[in-house]
Parts: sequence; C-alpha cells; structure tokens
Amino acid sequence: MKIYIGFSKPKNHIFPIFSWLIRLFEQTEYSHVYVRWYSKGAQVQVCYEASGNEVKFLSNKVFLNKVNPVYEFELEITHSQYKKLLHFCMSNAGSKYGLKQVFGILLVRLLNLKKNPFSDNRKSWVCSELAGALLESVYGKSLNLDLDIAGPKDIYKYLNSKDFKKIDYNINNL
Repeated sequence: MKIYIGFSKPKNHIFPIFSWLIRLFEQTEYSHVYVRWYSKGAQVQVCYEASGNEVKFLSNKVFLNKVNPVYEFELEITHSQYKKLLHFCMSNAGSKYGLKQVFGILLVRLLNLKKNPFSDNRKSWVCSELAGALLESVYGKSLNLDLDIAGPKDIYKYLNSKDFKKIDYNINNL
C-alpha cells in the first residue's frame, strides 16, 4: 500500500493572493501540502488536507478541481501504519485551520524568533504542520523539524532527502 505526500498550488482561483505570498516567501512553485491514498475498503481515492477553514477529507474529483499538483512523494505504508494514518486523520478531521499560525511563521522568519507566537498546541493546523505531524505519527520517527514554524518547503526538503519516489508533475504533465 502507498500514500502520497503532495505539494500543490491552487487551480481555478481568480486571484490566489495567499498562495502567491507563500510561494514568494518560500521561493517555491507550490504553496500547499496534502496527503492522499487509495482506500481499498471504500474503493475511492482519499485526499486529506488543512486548508480554508479546517482539516478535511476531499473526494478526488473535488480535490483535482481545486489544486494543481506540482510534486508528490510516494511512501510505502504497512497495514499497522495505515491504521495509525486513519486514526490520525479521523482524530483531526474538522479541526480549525491555523490562520494565525501562518502569520506566526512569517514573524518567526522575519524577526528571527525561536518560537511561533501563535502556536496553539495542535488545536488548529496549517498544511505543513499537519503533513509533518501525520508523518511522525504514522512512521514513528521525528522529522527533526519544529512543525510550528515549518513551511511547505521544509516538508519538501525532508521528503526529498529520503529515498522516496518523487513524481514531478511539471515534467510528466500528468
């Protein structure tokens, strides 16, 4: 079984200012991190993300209408890890999106702070924090990142430094 940690930018947004700012600030082609997998039991592609107002599951059709994938990393997952994935996702679905935390990440970087002043102990999530915490929970290993200040680029760098299959949508035109 496999899961995919992906990096994307919005699709069908007239004026995606938030994404533009993140991409400019992070100096990346993407502004968002998501997780997806195929559920054999439900026989459906599952997409999981923190965006908008909350942490949520999306159908593949809705997901692909909202995002342009830029890169994905393919990770193997065992049956026991899959159970941890489902537990993590179900336990956090519906949690609030951490908009204040995004501004805290900006302040940390601009003012060279050590901690995010708007960190709330996982009561709300930003996409990179959710993906990092999911990886730590499912695989039982620390990413050695402060997830309260990590951005999409930090999660990408972590995954790119490992031996995971990388899918580049810019090259493959998928």
